[in-house]
Amino acid sequence: MAGMASTAFVGHAGRPRGKEHPMRNNQRFGACAYVRYRGGVAGEPATDDRSQGDPVKIVLGAGSVVPGIEDALSEMAPGEERVVRVPPEEAYGAYDPDGLQTYPRTMFSFGAELEEGDVFQWKNPASGLPIPVRVVEAHEHAVRVDFNHPFAGKTLEYWLKVEKIVD
Repeated sequence: MAGMASTAFVGHAGRPRGKEHPMRNNQRFGACAYVRYRGGVAGEPATDDRSQGDPVKIVLGAGSVVPGIEDALSEMAPGEERVVRVPPEEAYGAYDPDGLQTYPRTMFSFGAELEEGDVFQWKNPASGLPIPVRVVEAHEHAVRVDFNHPFAGKTLEYWLKVEKIVD
């Protein structure tokens, strides 16, 4: 997909609304886990590979990774490896058909250049954070965009290895 970064679970904006954060009562809340991982959508080739090079630093409980991955990491010991399957409700949620919206090209300073498959950043009015938006249809005067995360509604599968944990 044009413009989409890898790292499916790193950079996640936190737990789904209304969910209690199970890490709060966990003694590892706030610890730094140094992790290697590889995975993506279950049943598809891995699109997210950090199995080589320096491990990725993840602060447990910070909500910077999808909840299902964070929960698995909070249970793992240094040196442990595990393959985890993360259902949509513990990753990017269900696909929301209301996430498809049509806008006039003139709404965007770069609207004339947008083509089907393009991905660009849109500032979420509720959080102020940028979110990736994918163009699913491009017409002469309008574009139809999808605000759903590319992995919404999909089960993820990741191999994880915790190299070390620093409290």
